Amino acid sequence: MSVLSSPRRIALVSAFPPGRQSLNEYGLHLAKAFAARADVSEVVVIADTLDHAEAELNLGPKIRVRRVWSFNSVTAAPRIVAALKAEKVDGAIFNLQMASFGDSELPAALGLLAPMMARGFGVPSGVIAHNLVTGVDLEQTQLKGQVWRQRLVRLGGAVITRALLAANYLTVTLESYRRDLAKRHPEANVLLVPHGTFDTEKRDLAPCQNRPLRIVTMGKFGTYKRLETLIEAFRSLRNRPGLEGLELVIGGSDHPNTPGYMASVAERCAGETGLVFHGYVAEDDIPDFFSQARLSVFDYSSTTGSSGVLHQTASYGTVPVFPRIGDFVDVCRDEGLDGANYAPGDASGMADSIAALLADPALMDQIAQSNRTAAVGIPISEIADVQMRQLNKAWQRPGAITTKARLAH
Repeated sequence: MSVLSSPRRIALVSAFPPGRQSLNEYGLHLAKAFAARADVSEVVVIADTLDHAEAELNLGPKIRVRRVWSFNSVTAAPRIVAALKAEKVDGAIFNLQMASFGDSELPAALGLLAPMMARGFGVPSGVIAHNLVTGVDLEQTQLKGQVWRQRLVRLGGAVITRALLAANYLTVTLESYRRDLAKRHPEANVLLVPHGTFDTEKRDLAPCQNRPLRIVTMGKFGTYKRLETLIEAFRSLRNRPGLEGLELVIGGSDHPNTPGYMASVAERCAGETGLVFHGYVAEDDIPDFFSQARLSVFDYSSTTGSSGVLHQTASYGTVPVFPRIGDFVDVCRDEGLDGANYAPGDASGMADSIAALLADPALMDQIAQSNRTAAVGIPISEIADVQMRQLNKAWQRPGAITTKARLAH
């Protein structure tokens, strides 16, 4: 059998559990999807280092985790490329968002050079870009009011975008991103590939009326994802007839740029009835976290790409309530999701949207089932299929050789 037709050893560069950096769960499910394929002999996960010693997940013989890069390290890219060369993989897929390698501009930017460097060293490389700097309203982030720093980030973002496009191909999760890149870089190999869903098991969704009178929220909080508007809305809702027993369960942790935010909010809300700070939600607990609630609420002032939490909300039949802004609107339009919305920062409008849904169980059930159907229509296995098809194009180009063949010469 020829080298080109034999099963491939591929690398997945991604944050990975039990680490807790952004996109770790996506990386886990993507690795499983690749490992399930007959045309993949092994998945080598080039992952982030752990803050403290933890046992690696037992993911079977086809997935091996190699932890080589650290968050906020300026050496992430060369370490990744060195690992790819040492492993002699046939190709690499980078699962990235713009802050995958750091919450400071320099390490974040330098890490994102890795796909271009990998291709330069003979490793066919693809990028899954969950967001782009061009799609982020920086005035709604921790850079609010910092005009010169925003300009610097925009300039750096343009350079990094070109670097990402230097990989063999790049996929984006939103049509608005694809259009923007097609306009700015018409020669680039950019494809729209939706986020996809992890959960494709057959599930009978419990009617919303039979679930606890509970709303949930989940994320890394403190920057554009906050809790003040939601907590204000929750307090007002508990004063409405029939909603005195309403619960709000907050899952997640601080954003790296805002350490201590969750603790400060919890301290201010200490003793409030019905308000629960759950903390980090482990992968195994996510189905119950969402399916045991009626609504999932998003208190965002901005967005930075297709929301993984929105897709989890849809997968487990919890009805989303989100602000009428950018990427939420785009995802719902592109992927057929639905929910209630409100003006960003409007606690009264948020409360009214929540109350209207809670008062209409039939509508909640209709949205929950419709969202579930839309979500499972794009399983993560299809995302893996697209990635492998794109790598195959790189392998089959005239003159293309694998990393193994290159190193053999």
